Amino acid sequence: DGVILCMAVSEHVENAGVHSGDATLVTPPQDINPKTLAKIKTICRAIASSLEVTGPFNMQLIAKDNVLKVIECNVRVSRSFPFVSKTLDHDFVAMATRVIVGEKVEPVDVLAGCGKVGVKVAVFSFSRLAGADVMLGVEMASTGEVACFGDNRYEAYLKAMMSTGFQIPKKAILLSIGSFKHKMELLPSIRALHKMGYKLYGSMGTADFYNEHGVQVESSHWTFENIGENTTSGELNNLTDFLARRDFDLVINLPMRNGGARRVSSFMTYGYRTRRLAVEFSVPLVTDVKCAKLLVEAMLSINKEPRMKTHTDCLSSHRMVKLPGLIDVHVHVREPGATHKEDFSTGTAAALAGGITLICAMPNTAPAITDQATFSLAKDLAAAKARCDYAIFLGATSDNHNTIPELAPQAAGLKMYLNETFNALRLRDLTDWAKHFDNWPTKYPLCVHAEGQTTAAVLLLATLHSRPIHVCHVARKEEIQIIRAAKEKGLPVTCEVCPHHLFLTNKAVEKLGEAKSQVRPILCSEEDQQALWDNLDIIDCFATDHAPHTLEEKTSERPPPGFPGLETMLPLLLTAVNEGKLTIEDLVNKLHRNPRRIFQLPEQEHTYVEVDMDAEWTIPDAMPFSKSQWTPFAGMKVKGNVHRVVLRKEVAYVEGQVLVPPGY
Repeated sequence: DGVILCMAVSEHVENAGVHSGDATLVTPPQDINPKTLAKIKTICRAIASSLEVTGPFNMQLIAKDNVLKVIECNVRVSRSFPFVSKTLDHDFVAMATRVIVGEKVEPVDVLAGCGKVGVKVAVFSFSRLAGADVMLGVEMASTGEVACFGDNRYEAYLKAMMSTGFQIPKKAILLSIGSFKHKMELLPSIRALHKMGYKLYGSMGTADFYNEHGVQVESSHWTFENIGENTTSGELNNLTDFLARRDFDLVINLPMRNGGARRVSSFMTYGYRTRRLAVEFSVPLVTDVKCAKLLVEAMLSINKEPRMKTHTDCLSSHRMVKLPGLIDVHVHVREPGATHKEDFSTGTAAALAGGITLICAMPNTAPAITDQATFSLAKDLAAAKARCDYAIFLGATSDNHNTIPELAPQAAGLKMYLNETFNALRLRDLTDWAKHFDNWPTKYPLCVHAEGQTTAAVLLLATLHSRPIHVCHVARKEEIQIIRAAKEKGLPVTCEVCPHHLFLTNKAVEKLGEAKSQVRPILCSEEDQQALWDNLDIIDCFATDHAPHTLEEKTSERPPPGFPGLETMLPLLLTAVNEGKLTIEDLVNKLHRNPRRIFQLPEQEHTYVEVDMDAEWTIPDAMPFSKSQWTPFAGMKVKGNVHRVVLRKEVAYVEGQVLVPPGY
């Protein structure tokens, strides 16, 4: 009845005068300003109401300086309907069908899209049409079209162009630009091509213009912009030879006048001959100024062929969820000193395979990270070997409370070991605790390994010193209850829980054996485990406490405590999401937002994790990347897996392969 229930707006790259079937189409619109978009909505509502449309309709408008005119309106589906439906992830035709048959349909707003940009380009068959000029006009000339998607229009445009057979130029580009207006409009683009390292050739007038404006373009005497003059066969053959040898990777040819209405040229211009030779020798050709500008912007932005991205380029029957970069605040990398167990290269590879893009490395190494020298050593090793982002903890000792505070701004935080642990950093004297509480800057994180009654003691000390603390790997009912009580009193305490305490209990000792099941804190009772699940609302972080040891060490007479966990934490948590025990929001909060806030970690731009929520698999005896070569979760059936990790715009991990090198 003329009420718009949903709408999509696409914009043409080319100026008006090119048939919409031949035009480059972008949706959601990238350049339309809010004022123009508001006018478009108003016009669409007015026409829909006036015509009393029930079902689909499409319109074309021309806009300049926020002045709009309707040039076409069709009360039917157009070819753009499937394009916008796929790009905006909303089936316009299905919705229109429901309206037509009389179903009640609620309005939806999909104008802004769903996080991806679609670009449609036309496919032409000029190579099969002898003599046809490739200039576009109001008559439709295309024989097909291709639509591709990207995180932005540049990705989508390059993918779409490459899908038509276009190849990104590698070395040399021929320029023949007729009008002064187009020469000026393309000046920034030509400068960009020169800075990108391309060898530029041009017709005499084109080369002279750009050389005068500080861009080196080699003048070529064998192509002209003059219309109607004869040329020698030698000159034309010379051009033929250049194009036949593919000395040019791209031809940008913008004629003085638009001959788009004339498909077969009645007279031979040099521009026409150049265009035909480019087509016949399969040299990529651009004949529109707006498309030329978009192409250069895309080449400058992407800097290479765009990679396939599964979240935009692939459809799957599985549920794919995009998460922000995830943070593990408790990782033992074992370097320096025990690289037979793990190092920064293998540990961060395991992290990426587990969907972790930033690790916080613990200080109980050999030597322990307790002063400027050892901290610098660890930083240098991480810089050379790490494949993902990292931060490094400092360790508290009985005699470094006066020297390490100056390192606080550079560190992930200070780690205090207050209970039995597998290192020499344990602080047994309460006076040593107090010295660090007094000297470590209040605004920087202070983390404690505190179990049982020690948890209550350290919370009391934190209260007396009026400072926040973070309690690592909470495992027992009494610990989570005292932390809840502290939080309810308003004390600035945060805490973390490990997957092995959420998914394993002391009943697992029978299967694992006494040696392999050694971990600190120990595996606790089912009652303790349930208390953790019951108090998820006050648990701030999930953390692996990834503590790898070799299988030989774990099965020895004196097995060291610790489990590997970087590659298994997220699949276990995704399984809990599928079972309704957790939500995706829980994962984002406890593996991204809260760790960043508590440890004051920087935002990881252009970083995200794609997970397959429906992948069902069984955890093997050993995960592929950690040196530990065993896992306490072997044999557990899980639902959910890491599909792809993008770190700082680069695909760092995909489908079982780590792609970034050490030191990335």
